[in-house]
Amino acid sequence: MENAPSLKKALSEHPLLRQAQAHGSRAVLGTGHVTLDAALREGGWPLGALIELLSPLPGLGELQLLAPALRTALARLGWLVLVTPPGQPHAPAWQAAQLPAERLLIVRPDNPRDWLWSVDQSARAGMPAVLVWPGRVVLSSKTLRRLQLAAEEGGGLLVIIRRPGDEREASPAALRLRLQAEGATLCLHIVKQRGSWGGQSLSLGLPFPEAPPPPLEQWGQVVEPVAAPLPRLSLVG
Repeated sequence: MENAPSLKKALSEHPLLRQAQAHGSRAVLGTGHVTLDAALREGGWPLGALIELLSPLPGLGELQLLAPALRTALARLGWLVLVTPPGQPHAPAWQAAQLPAERLLIVRPDNPRDWLWSVDQSARAGMPAVLVWPGRVVLSSKTLRRLQLAAEEGGGLLVIIRRPGDEREASPAALRLRLQAEGATLCLHIVKQRGSWGGQSLSLGLPFPEAPPPPLEQWGQVVEPVAAPLPRLSLVG
């Protein structure tokens, strides 16, 4: 194998292989925000892994933050699954983000057991993206580990939106970001990221400001069940 050293050198210099080596051969999805991608060691949202966004209020900017990546994720077949969102997602914001309403699937389980099953099965099925709000569901270390394994099996984007107080609890999440809005700016703090130290902070301008998130009371409204099938746009309106 006289040519082994030169072959090894050639392979090591290949740009695609260098990228794979730098990211530990793990799949990532670009966030769509250059500053955030640069701050993340893996260069984007980790796929096949659990991601936690720690937000003090629903609708603070988490969907605007995720929108560019969701557009890319939806190039794959499947649904964008929302599990127990804290209200009816805001139709103008989804339209401004160029996210197709017909690809949304909203799931509202009746109890914690069904909630866990819904998230687990959606992630394992390899849906392009699964966004989850726990609500009153207690996320034990065992539950989080199960969801991490589900994400690994499905290989898609799995994001759980939690409260900042949950930061004190241990989690197998590959990435944890704390969010705080200041006007039209979203401030991010990297609490934890796989393969590197956390502690970095950065600010992003929120996209599509002409369609702001709905007021908090709208997010918290009770959605009454109906007997007849809902029209398509009711998924986001």
